Amino acid sequence: RRRPPAFAIRHSPFGRAPATAIANMSNLLPPPPKEGLDFESLPWNLNCPDEHFYIHLTTTDEWNGTHYDAQSDSGEAVSAIKAYARTPLPLYPSTTSLNYGTTIWEGLKCFRVESGKAAVFRPDMNWKRFVNGAREMCLPAPSRDLFMRCVQTACQTNAHLIPPCGDGVKLYVRPMLLGSGQQLGLYPSPQFSMLFFVSPTGNYFKGKAVGGLKLHLETNRSRAARGGLGSVKCSGNYAVTLKPLMDAKKEGFDDNLYLELDTYVEGKIEEAILQELSAANIFLVLKTGEIVTPSLDRKTILPGVTRDSILVLAREYADALGGAMKESTGDESVQVTVSERDVKVGDLNDAVEVFITGTAAEVVPVASLATGSKDCDNFSVTLKHGKTLPGGPVTAKLLSILREVMVGKRTCDASKGWLKDPFASPEEFRAYI
Repeated sequence: RRRPPAFAIRHSPFGRAPATAIANMSNLLPPPPKEGLDFESLPWNLNCPDEHFYIHLTTTDEWNGTHYDAQSDSGEAVSAIKAYARTPLPLYPSTTSLNYGTTIWEGLKCFRVESGKAAVFRPDMNWKRFVNGAREMCLPAPSRDLFMRCVQTACQTNAHLIPPCGDGVKLYVRPMLLGSGQQLGLYPSPQFSMLFFVSPTGNYFKGKAVGGLKLHLETNRSRAARGGLGSVKCSGNYAVTLKPLMDAKKEGFDDNLYLELDTYVEGKIEEAILQELSAANIFLVLKTGEIVTPSLDRKTILPGVTRDSILVLAREYADALGGAMKESTGDESVQVTVSERDVKVGDLNDAVEVFITGTAAEVVPVASLATGSKDCDNFSVTLKHGKTLPGGPVTAKLLSILREVMVGKRTCDASKGWLKDPFASPEEFRAYI
């Protein structure tokens, strides 16, 4: 079995690092990226699996000190490391998650900043969403200490796969929690597995679109409904979008924009309320100066980390967005406002820009939205600012601000604590700021 890089071994995955090493880790830089690997050209996919190491923890009850003891920095969180390509999961046909879909996951990014250090973007947000998903799927939720240490170990162990500093390139980290026990009946699993695996990736939409996205307004099929799991990052939330996505692509669309289907009445499509895409949130920039995204109140929309980041930064830097908003709307008197509310299809008629957000996608402009051949209603909108990347003035400015925050060029009170250095001590990495 191939062992993790020497750096990772020195700094704790196969046992606790010396106290002096832990004390000085905040001053350490990650090792350089793997030589000979063209990180910039990597697609959004599982790349270089022969180079990966993942973490695999199991329990039949709650997670405990054998999985991670923060006081001694010991346990499986720093030792249960497997070679990805050589250690497949031991799953049986009766595995609970295979039969009943009890799987949740997260998506985080680790990248290099201009100082040369590495950073993980807002892992606290992912932990909170992970905990919510675990409760909804009858899975044992990890403590914050356990989750953060596993993220840190995954980044340290795969440090050679953290790309050089650059736009959109990242080491993608995916935590998973699933029912891994065997059974036939419909019950919570008798065993649970928590995994953290990685892949170096480029920008999600690289090679997919020369300009903005062409979105289909889906009026026949529902992604999520009230009282369901639309706000939970579980596997089923993505499975339900696959067939509609393939159908949309056949008609020349890049993705579907789903509606709150209970608000759609044939012949009154403009009154229907927007939801989200297959795997991204949506924002509108209106003529009035309002930057708006659908509210989470219905609990049918995933609370995206990038979505929240854009909302926070748009409010914090509203004045800095003023010039871009005036350029986009052509109105010298317009004022920037930011809101979360029910957004109707009809609001698209007043949009000067539309963009989507996601961990993989970051911020991507939309060029057009329309119904398709199988929809009963006819509706279409073309956004002049969405024809080219990075999009209209407001979209481009928000993306610029987000990336400046990510690489440490820009900071504010609201964004303090967003960047966690995985090569700091465990105490520093999990510290609240």
